[in-house]
Amino acid sequence: MLKDRIDLYKDFALNLLYYIDKYYLDKSCIFNDSDISNHFSWCYNKVCDEFKEESIDFTQNKELKKYFYTYYYSEIYTTDKFNGKEELPLANHERFWKKMFEIGKEPTKGSVNMLLEIYIIFDKSINVKK
Repeated sequence: MLKDRIDLYKDFALNLLYYIDKYYLDKSCIFNDSDISNHFSWCYNKVCDEFKEESIDFTQNKELKKYFYTYYYSEIYTTDKFNGKEELPLANHERFWKKMFEIGKEPTKGSVNMLLEIYIIFDKSINVKK
């Protein structure tokens, strides 16, 4: 694993989180699967467009999109953790993604496996160019 790529992938994950948070209205506006899919796709595409400006194209990586969709579907869009609150718990997810891509500390086997899994998925976008 390359540190530069880990940093790049962390930036993507955090940018996606920030867009989901910034453009999340509330559960009364985004409550069915169609609304969820549309909101997520818009946020995901927005992040991809920003990376395309740097000549990095994640748009064709369907596995990456599915990975993040699955995560956010269960962790934000369909959870009852917020007890009717309008705000998303941005800080919790931000800590999660920062820790996921953290290197240098003594990692656990589970954290290494999670990082390796997402690194390989992300890398498919980079390797398509080669």
